[in-house]
Amino acid sequence: MNIRYRGKRTVSFLLAAGLIFSFLTGCGNSGQSEAVPELIDPVGVDVDTAKVKKMNLSSVDSFQGEIVPEIKGLYFMSSGNIGQMKVTAGDKVKKGQLLATLTSVDTGVKKIQKQIEEAKGLNKDANEISASDIERLKEELSQAKKQMNSAGSKKEKKALQAQILEKQEDIKIAKLKLNQQKEQQALELKHLKEDLEEARGQTKESKLISPVNGEIITTAGGTGYMVQGGTTAINVADMDKPRVRTSYIDAAKLGKASSYVAVVNGKKYRVKAEEQETSPFDIEQGNLPSYTWFDFEEQVRLRVGDSATIELYNDTASDALVVPSNAVFKGKSNRYVYLMQGNNKKKTTVTIGTVTDAYTQILTGVKEGDVVYVQG
Repeated sequence: MNIRYRGKRTVSFLLAAGLIFSFLTGCGNSGQSEAVPELIDPVGVDVDTAKVKKMNLSSVDSFQGEIVPEIKGLYFMSSGNIGQMKVTAGDKVKKGQLLATLTSVDTGVKKIQKQIEEAKGLNKDANEISASDIERLKEELSQAKKQMNSAGSKKEKKALQAQILEKQEDIKIAKLKLNQQKEQQALELKHLKEDLEEARGQTKESKLISPVNGEIITTAGGTGYMVQGGTTAINVADMDKPRVRTSYIDAAKLGKASSYVAVVNGKKYRVKAEEQETSPFDIEQGNLPSYTWFDFEEQVRLRVGDSATIELYNDTASDALVVPSNAVFKGKSNRYVYLMQGNNKKKTTVTIGTVTDAYTQILTGVKEGDVVYVQG
């Protein structure tokens, strides 16, 4: 007990003496400024430190987004009125399903098919008449030959022989005409069949077929609605092909990034940005798109509606020397760190490279394995 008491009295005495000494020296130097030493860490108090290490480093810009389905806009190749609109918004559709038609569907095909059938009928009749004429001429030739064989006078035989030659020539001409007639008919049918194929192609262009299993998002109108060729008439969502939509990201920022990553439910996926069509005039006028879309580089199964984060990586540095960003201090014209030497800190000027919220690349001033002070 006496030892403890004496200890307390000694401490009290030293404190009192210190206060008196400070008072006396203060009085003796009144009006004079004196350099105040920097504070040092109390003995026994832990100092936060970190080792200089190597790692791959990139600065990251993050943008919030969501998982949405890929939307496919379907349109007719030619203008016209919708003959049938077989779907409405919200309908589930299957790949290959007929969604809509124009009023002109099949009309041209049926018309040409009818022309072909009529042409074939007319050709058949014409060819039969020509063939019948040839048979008649052949019969007349046969009769003339019989008459010549039974003719009694030379004069009669000579006249009949002239008829025979004439009939033979008529038959030859009739056969030639029939062949030419058939060639002309074949050419006309060929042209009609070409028109039929073209009409069938136009018929396909007058039908909208779903290219995917999905859901109808919008339609341009119902039966009788006028649509322009090349203008979207139906939007179909491909639920099997998710993508990421964010608010508009400046094209220059996208171009600067070395890579893009989508973070969904804690997992990272490589993505690529859809090309954005913005002219300098649009940018100047502020006519910018509302959204930016990113497509996954490989097939993924993600739920539409989930939130996602797009990370743009910039200034990627491989095998970079780094320290925690809060170990780097900013001076008037430079950057510096405090190298730990035992319990002492040595202020050291450094040059920096890539900077992120967590780490800063150090280009000069430190080496791997050095220990630096980290500001708490």
